Amino acid sequence: GKIYGVPFQEIWVKPFGFVVRQDLADKYQLDVNAVTKYADLEPFLAALKAGEPGLTPTALTEGTPAGIYMAETVGFDPIVTQDVQAVVRYDDPALKVFNAYESPEFKAAVELANKWYKAGYLPQDLIPADADAQSKAGKYAIHLSQVIKPGGDVDFKSRWGFDNYTKSVTTPFKTTAAIAASQNSICAQSKNPERAAMFLNLLATDPQLYNLLAYGVEGKHWVWEDEDLRLIKAGPDKDAYNPSSNWVFGNTSIAYYSDPVAAADQTAEQTDKLNRESAASAALGFSFDPEPVKTEMAQVSAVVKELGYPLINGMADPATKLPEFIAKLKEAGMDKIVAEAQAQIDAWAQN
Repeated sequence: GKIYGVPFQEIWVKPFGFVVRQDLADKYQLDVNAVTKYADLEPFLAALKAGEPGLTPTALTEGTPAGIYMAETVGFDPIVTQDVQAVVRYDDPALKVFNAYESPEFKAAVELANKWYKAGYLPQDLIPADADAQSKAGKYAIHLSQVIKPGGDVDFKSRWGFDNYTKSVTTPFKTTAAIAASQNSICAQSKNPERAAMFLNLLATDPQLYNLLAYGVEGKHWVWEDEDLRLIKAGPDKDAYNPSSNWVFGNTSIAYYSDPVAAADQTAEQTDKLNRESAASAALGFSFDPEPVKTEMAQVSAVVKELGYPLINGMADPATKLPEFIAKLKEAGMDKIVAEAQAQIDAWAQN
């Protein structure tokens, strides 16, 4: 019931999915809209493997679990952390906490990942640190487990250098972690917290003030390109004020556009619509206190990085490594974390 910060108005859901090179999707006639789960990509991946020597069909990122499995993709809200996956199902009003790594969904995902690894659809060696550079060089066709958001195709093209199609395979839902990731707060030593709160309110609601801070003075730092589309371009003195980080000021849904494609697509309005129309997790508002199990959290995180990441990325055989992974999680204290999360969320739900 206490307000600790005002969340930024940016994307509040994590609709994970894939980004595929447009040229290859067209060449092999991939119907992106027909893909509702990662397994639907198999015929396309097989065609790539057979027809594009020297290309690895999918890319991964070093040091992260970026394969087929993400908690949100299967409807789990990771109420502890992305590694320490004591989770609840986003649509479970009973808020039953469980170890996601013991779920049938996790088992199915890592089995599919290992199948793809053996077929050569996933990278066979240690994942390169320069995966982005290799993507720009045309080494990969698909990036998995990306947040598919309005306007994201433009960001992906800037990052990887290719025209692309994107598709989410996740039912989007709002989580505490996603909403609380970026916030503006009032300093505890503020001499006038009431005025500070009024100022934050204006940043969230007043386009003139917000865009003054985001882009500077009209006619000087920026000028209109198309006022109807809220599209601006650089002004004669643009270098005098150019923070290039309008998201830090709070409400990107009222920001002017500086990119013509984003303006034409109205990505801010699309994002606001996605946020409003997505379901809220049953655990929305709950924040886990790790202090009672901080030792177990550290131990479990280490096990996840050692044994979980190779499973998620397809590099370990689930037949032998998944039972070992679950056993090591229990030794590290995963059950204690689940019990603590259950106790905390039960107490939260009663308030």
